Amino acid sequence: MRVLVTADLHYDISRSRESARDVARQACAASGDALVLVGDTAGADLGPLRECLGLFERFAGRRLLVPGNHCLWCRQGEDSLHRYETVLPAVAEEMGFSVLDHQPLAAGPVGLVGSVGWYDYSFADESLGIHEDFYRAKVAPGAAAYLQEHRDLVDRHRDRLTAAQLAIGSRWMDGVHVRLPVRDEDFCRTLAEKLSRQLAELAPRVERIAAFVHHLPFADLVPAGRPPRFAFAAAYLGAAQLGQVLLACPKVTHVVCGHSHWGAEQTIGRVNVVNVGSTYVAKRLLTMDI
Repeated sequence: MRVLVTADLHYDISRSRESARDVARQACAASGDALVLVGDTAGADLGPLRECLGLFERFAGRRLLVPGNHCLWCRQGEDSLHRYETVLPAVAEEMGFSVLDHQPLAAGPVGLVGSVGWYDYSFADESLGIHEDFYRAKVAPGAAAYLQEHRDLVDRHRDRLTAAQLAIGSRWMDGVHVRLPVRDEDFCRTLAEKLSRQLAELAPRVERIAAFVHHLPFADLVPAGRPPRFAFAAAYLGAAQLGQVLLACPKVTHVVCGHSHWGAEQTIGRVNVVNVGSTYVAKRLLTMDI
Protein backbone atom coordinates (compact mmCIF):
# COMPACT_ATOMS: atom_id res chain seq x y z
CA MET A 1 0.00 0.00 0.00
CA ARG A 2 1.44 3.38 -1.00
CA VAL A 3 0.63 6.19 1.42
CA LEU A 4 1.50 9.85 0.92
CA VAL A 5 1.98 11.76 4.16
CA THR A 6 2.42 15.36 5.15
CA ALA A 7 1.87 17.31 8.37
CA ASP A 8 1.71 20.76 9.91
CA LEU A 9 0.45 22.60 6.85
CA HIS A 10 -0.79 25.49 9.06
CA TYR A 11 -2.77 26.88 6.17
CA ASP A 12 -4.22 29.65 8.33
CA ILE A 13 -0.74 31.20 8.60
CA SER A 14 0.30 33.28 5.61
CA ARG A 15 3.93 32.15 5.46
CA SER A 16 2.79 28.51 5.28
CA ARG A 17 0.36 28.75 2.37
CA GLU A 18 2.70 28.73 -0.62
CA SER A 19 4.56 25.63 0.52
CA ALA A 20 1.28 23.93 1.48
CA ARG A 21 -0.06 24.54 -2.02
CA ASP A 22 3.14 23.12 -3.47
CA VAL A 23 2.78 19.95 -1.38
CA ALA A 24 -0.83 19.62 -2.53
CA ARG A 25 0.23 19.90 -6.17
CA GLN A 26 2.86 17.21 -5.64
CA ALA A 27 0.38 14.90 -3.91
CA CYS A 28 -2.28 15.30 -6.59
CA ALA A 29 0.25 14.56 -9.30
CA ALA A 30 1.58 11.46 -7.54
CA SER A 31 0.11 7.97 -7.41
CA GLY A 32 -0.92 6.61 -4.07
CA ASP A 33 -3.57 4.54 -2.35
CA ALA A 34 -4.05 7.01 0.49
CA LEU A 35 -3.09 10.49 1.61
CA VAL A 36 -2.78 11.33 5.31
CA LEU A 37 -2.53 14.86 6.74
CA VAL A 38 -1.03 14.36 10.20
CA GLY A 39 -2.31 17.31 12.15
CA ASP A 40 -2.28 21.11 12.32
CA THR A 41 -3.81 21.58 8.90
CA ALA A 42 -5.29 24.89 10.09
CA GLY A 43 -6.49 26.66 13.24
CA ALA A 44 -9.68 27.97 14.78
CA ASP A 45 -11.15 29.41 11.57
CA LEU A 46 -12.78 26.63 9.56
CA GLY A 47 -12.47 28.58 6.31
CA PRO A 48 -8.72 27.94 5.85
CA LEU A 49 -9.25 24.30 6.84
CA ARG A 50 -11.83 23.82 4.09
CA GLU A 51 -9.63 25.67 1.60
CA CYS A 52 -6.60 23.55 2.45
CA LEU A 53 -8.50 20.26 2.22
CA GLY A 54 -9.85 21.44 -1.12
CA LEU A 55 -6.32 21.66 -2.48
CA PHE A 56 -6.19 17.85 -2.45
CA GLU A 57 -9.47 17.34 -4.33
CA ARG A 58 -7.73 15.79 -7.32
CA PHE A 59 -5.87 13.17 -5.30
CA ALA A 60 -7.23 9.85 -6.58
CA GLY A 61 -6.83 7.72 -3.46
CA ARG A 62 -8.38 7.84 0.00
CA ARG A 63 -8.00 11.16 1.77
CA LEU A 64 -7.49 10.94 5.52
CA LEU A 65 -7.20 13.64 8.17
CA VAL A 66 -5.63 13.46 11.61
CA PRO A 67 -6.31 16.58 13.70
CA GLY A 68 -3.54 18.42 15.50
CA ASN A 69 -3.69 20.63 18.56
CA HIS A 70 -4.15 23.71 16.35
CA CYS A 71 -7.15 21.99 14.75
CA LEU A 72 -8.72 21.90 18.23
CA TRP A 73 -8.27 25.65 18.69
CA CYS A 74 -11.66 27.30 18.90
CA ARG A 75 -13.35 30.60 19.44
CA GLN A 76 -14.99 32.01 22.56
CA GLY A 77 -17.99 29.92 23.53
CA GLU A 78 -16.87 26.88 21.55
CA ASP A 79 -15.65 23.59 22.97
CA SER A 80 -12.55 21.78 21.71
CA LEU A 81 -13.88 18.31 22.52
CA HIS A 82 -17.03 18.97 20.50
CA ARG A 83 -14.87 20.31 17.71
CA TYR A 84 -12.78 17.13 17.76
CA GLU A 85 -15.66 14.69 17.93
CA THR A 86 -18.27 16.44 15.77
CA VAL A 87 -17.19 19.58 13.91
CA LEU A 88 -13.96 18.33 12.33
CA PRO A 89 -15.45 15.04 11.07
CA ALA A 90 -18.31 16.98 9.47
CA VAL A 91 -15.97 19.42 7.71
CA ALA A 92 -13.71 16.56 6.61
CA GLU A 93 -16.61 14.63 5.12
CA GLU A 94 -17.81 17.75 3.33
CA MET A 95 -14.38 18.06 1.69
CA GLY A 96 -13.97 14.38 0.78
CA PHE A 97 -11.80 13.38 3.75
CA SER A 98 -12.43 11.11 6.72
CA VAL A 99 -10.95 11.63 10.18
CA LEU A 100 -8.69 8.65 10.79
CA ASP A 101 -9.00 9.05 14.58
CA HIS A 102 -12.65 8.06 14.34
CA GLN A 103 -12.53 5.75 11.31
CA PRO A 104 -9.55 3.35 11.23
CA LEU A 105 -8.98 1.79 7.84
CA ALA A 106 -8.36 -1.82 6.84
CA ALA A 107 -7.18 -2.11 3.23
CA GLY A 108 -6.20 -5.67 2.40
CA PRO A 109 -3.25 -6.66 4.57
CA VAL A 110 -2.64 -3.10 5.80
CA GLY A 111 -4.38 -1.21 8.56
CA LEU A 112 -4.20 2.52 9.21
CA VAL A 113 -5.05 4.19 12.52
CA GLY A 114 -4.77 7.78 13.63
CA SER A 115 -4.88 9.95 16.72
CA VAL A 116 -4.41 13.59 17.51
CA GLY A 117 -2.53 12.31 20.56
CA TRP A 118 -1.96 14.84 23.33
CA TYR A 119 0.37 15.66 26.19
CA ASP A 120 0.44 14.70 29.86
CA TYR A 121 3.66 16.58 30.80
CA SER A 122 5.65 13.32 30.83
CA PHE A 123 8.12 14.95 28.40
CA ALA A 124 8.67 18.04 30.56
CA ASP A 125 12.34 19.00 30.89
CA GLU A 126 13.03 18.36 34.57
CA SER A 127 16.32 20.26 34.41
CA LEU A 128 14.33 23.52 34.22
CA GLY A 129 12.87 22.86 37.67
CA ILE A 130 9.58 24.54 36.75
CA HIS A 131 6.58 23.71 38.95
CA GLU A 132 3.73 21.82 37.28
CA ASP A 133 1.35 24.71 37.98
CA PHE A 134 3.10 26.68 35.23
CA TYR A 135 2.80 23.76 32.82
CA ARG A 136 -0.91 23.45 33.54
CA ALA A 137 -1.31 27.19 32.89
CA LYS A 138 0.83 26.76 29.74
CA VAL A 139 2.96 29.74 30.57
CA ALA A 140 6.62 29.85 31.66
CA PRO A 141 7.51 31.87 34.76
CA GLY A 142 8.98 34.79 32.82
CA ALA A 143 5.88 35.18 30.68
CA ALA A 144 3.58 34.73 33.67
CA ALA A 145 5.32 37.62 35.43
CA TYR A 146 4.32 39.96 32.59
CA LEU A 147 0.76 38.76 32.10
CA GLN A 148 -1.80 40.21 34.49
CA GLU A 149 -3.98 37.08 34.41
CA HIS A 150 -1.07 34.98 35.71
CA ARG A 151 0.27 37.27 38.43
CA ASP A 152 -1.33 35.12 41.15
CA LEU A 153 0.55 32.10 39.80
CA VAL A 154 3.85 33.94 40.12
CA ASP A 155 2.95 35.20 43.59
CA ARG A 156 2.26 31.65 44.79
CA HIS A 157 5.68 30.46 43.71
CA ARG A 158 7.75 33.64 44.00
CA ASP A 159 9.91 32.37 46.87
CA ARG A 160 10.99 29.35 44.81
CA LEU A 161 11.45 30.97 41.40
CA THR A 162 15.01 31.39 40.18
CA ALA A 163 16.42 34.08 37.91
CA ALA A 164 16.92 31.43 35.22
CA GLN A 165 13.25 30.40 35.40
CA LEU A 166 12.06 34.01 35.29
CA ALA A 167 14.18 34.51 32.17
CA ILE A 168 12.03 31.98 30.27
CA GLY A 169 9.39 34.14 28.64
CA SER A 170 7.57 31.59 26.49
CA ARG A 171 4.01 30.35 26.60
CA TRP A 172 2.07 27.54 24.90
CA MET A 173 -0.83 29.02 22.99
CA ASP A 174 -3.13 26.03 23.57
CA GLY A 175 -3.65 27.75 26.89
CA VAL A 176 -5.43 30.55 25.03
CA HIS A 177 -7.14 28.69 22.19
CA VAL A 178 -7.93 25.14 23.41
CA ARG A 179 -11.01 24.74 25.62
CA LEU A 180 -11.32 21.19 26.91
CA PRO A 181 -13.82 20.17 29.58
CA VAL A 182 -11.20 17.84 31.11
CA ARG A 183 -7.57 18.10 32.18
CA ASP A 184 -4.85 17.51 29.59
CA GLU A 185 -3.78 14.31 31.37
CA ASP A 186 -7.32 12.93 31.27
CA PHE A 187 -7.80 13.81 27.62
CA CYS A 188 -4.47 12.19 26.76
CA ARG A 189 -5.37 9.03 28.66
CA THR A 190 -8.77 8.84 26.95
CA LEU A 191 -7.11 9.14 23.55
CA ALA A 192 -4.51 6.50 24.41
CA GLU A 193 -7.23 4.11 25.54
CA LYS A 194 -9.19 4.76 22.36
CA LEU A 195 -6.11 4.08 20.23
CA SER A 196 -5.47 0.87 22.16
CA ARG A 197 -9.02 -0.34 21.48
CA GLN A 198 -8.75 0.50 17.80
CA LEU A 199 -5.48 -1.38 17.47
CA ALA A 200 -6.96 -4.41 19.23
CA GLU A 201 -9.96 -4.41 16.87
CA LEU A 202 -7.87 -3.86 13.74
CA ALA A 203 -4.99 -6.25 14.43
CA PRO A 204 -6.84 -9.55 13.74
CA ARG A 205 -7.95 -8.25 10.33
CA VAL A 206 -4.60 -7.15 8.91
CA GLU A 207 -0.96 -8.20 8.69
CA ARG A 208 0.58 -4.85 9.61
CA ILE A 209 -0.52 -1.46 10.86
CA ALA A 210 0.71 2.09 10.29
CA ALA A 211 -0.22 4.64 12.95
CA PHE A 212 -0.40 8.39 12.34
CA VAL A 213 -0.25 10.41 15.57
CA HIS A 214 0.15 14.18 15.57
CA HIS A 215 1.89 14.50 18.94
CA LEU A 216 5.15 12.71 19.65
CA PRO A 217 4.65 9.22 21.06
CA PHE A 218 8.29 8.70 22.06
CA ALA A 219 10.62 10.83 24.17
CA ASP A 220 13.46 9.96 21.77
CA LEU A 221 11.82 12.29 19.25
CA VAL A 222 11.91 15.35 21.52
CA PRO A 223 14.59 17.70 20.09
CA ALA A 224 17.56 17.90 22.45
CA GLY A 225 19.90 20.74 23.25
CA ARG A 226 17.44 23.54 22.61
CA PRO A 227 17.40 26.89 24.49
CA PRO A 228 15.28 27.07 27.67
CA ARG A 229 12.45 28.96 25.94
CA PHE A 230 12.08 25.97 23.61
CA ALA A 231 12.84 23.40 26.28
CA PHE A 232 9.76 24.60 28.20
CA ALA A 233 7.64 23.49 25.23
CA ALA A 234 8.85 19.88 25.53
CA ALA A 235 6.04 19.29 28.04
CA TYR A 236 3.51 19.82 25.25
CA LEU A 237 5.13 17.74 22.54
CA GLY A 238 3.55 14.39 23.40
CA ALA A 239 3.23 11.60 25.92
CA ALA A 240 5.04 8.38 26.74
CA GLN A 241 1.75 6.50 27.14
CA LEU A 242 1.03 6.94 23.42
CA GLY A 243 4.24 5.14 22.54
CA GLN A 244 3.53 2.39 25.06
CA VAL A 245 0.18 1.71 23.40
CA LEU A 246 1.79 1.53 19.95
CA LEU A 247 4.63 -0.77 21.01
CA ALA A 248 2.16 -3.07 22.78
CA CYS A 249 0.56 -3.98 19.44
CA PRO A 250 2.82 -6.41 17.53
CA LYS A 251 1.18 -5.55 14.21
CA VAL A 252 2.34 -1.91 14.32
CA THR A 253 5.28 -1.54 11.94
CA HIS A 254 5.21 2.19 11.13
CA VAL A 255 4.49 5.30 13.21
CA VAL A 256 4.36 8.80 11.71
CA CYS A 257 4.01 12.03 13.69
CA GLY A 258 4.52 15.77 13.28
CA HIS A 259 3.93 18.63 15.72
CA SER A 260 7.53 19.45 16.71
CA HIS A 261 8.48 20.66 13.20
CA TRP A 262 11.67 18.67 13.72
CA GLY A 263 12.28 15.89 11.19
CA ALA A 264 13.53 12.54 12.45
CA GLU A 265 13.62 8.89 11.45
CA GLN A 266 14.63 6.04 13.71
CA THR A 267 13.75 2.55 14.79
CA ILE A 268 12.19 2.20 18.23
CA GLY A 269 11.74 -1.40 19.24
CA ARG A 270 10.63 -3.08 16.02
CA VAL A 271 8.85 0.03 14.71
CA ASN A 272 9.99 2.44 12.01
CA VAL A 273 9.22 5.91 13.41
CA VAL A 274 9.20 9.07 11.31
CA ASN A 275 8.56 12.68 12.21
CA VAL A 276 7.53 14.45 9.00
CA GLY A 277 9.45 17.58 9.94
CA SER A 278 7.41 20.21 8.13
CA THR A 279 8.15 23.75 9.32
CA TYR A 280 6.06 26.89 8.96
CA VAL A 281 7.79 27.76 5.69
CA ALA A 282 8.96 24.40 4.29
CA LYS A 283 6.57 21.46 4.02
CA ARG A 284 7.52 17.84 3.34
CA LEU A 285 5.61 15.17 1.48
CA LEU A 286 6.64 11.60 2.28
CA THR A 287 5.91 8.49 0.25
CA MET A 288 5.60 5.30 2.27
CA ASP A 289 5.17 1.78 0.92
CA ILE A 290 3.60 -0.21 3.73
